[in-house]
Amino acid sequence: TLSTFAYIEEGKLATLIVGTRPTRYREKESYVPVEIAIANRGVRQLSLTRESFTLADENGNRYPCASPKELLATYDFLDLDRELEELNEIVFNRFAAMTRYPSSFSPTRFSSRPGGSRVVTDRVQLPKFGYFLDMLYFPMPATGLLGHKFELAMTAPELTEAIFVKFEVK
Repeated sequence: TLSTFAYIEEGKLATLIVGTRPTRYREKESYVPVEIAIANRGVRQLSLTRESFTLADENGNRYPCASPKELLATYDFLDLDRELEELNEIVFNRFAAMTRYPSSFSPTRFSSRPGGSRVVTDRVQLPKFGYFLDMLYFPMPATGLLGHKFELAMTAPELTEAIFVKFEVK
């Protein structure tokens, strides 16, 4: 762990960090936010889409990322979730020698918010020694959130196997 709400898997090719600070406030919602930071440490380019990420609960149920259209139609906390982000401060020094790239897999309602945009990114091409931060949304797991353990998996064509981060929503 990196903090009370941040979990890391650091590999030779890529680093995946999951932040759960905004997640823990959404127990009664249809979708749950999961903050992520990804650094490319060892491949020429890392190609990622929303489909690159899967959330699994402790019972083995798997959940794909929610689409921007679903979120804008039924989820009210897109901007507030961004206010609760904490990974930017955590990764600032960890990735200081790397270049930050834009990413917006999930929309916000007001583009003036930090990291906010109604325009979404469908694909991120992350070059070696690049990183990005973003917010992903998944359907509410059948187990609920608080006190439960989860696993976020990230796949990419350039990786021979998925990268997993195990975390708990406290």
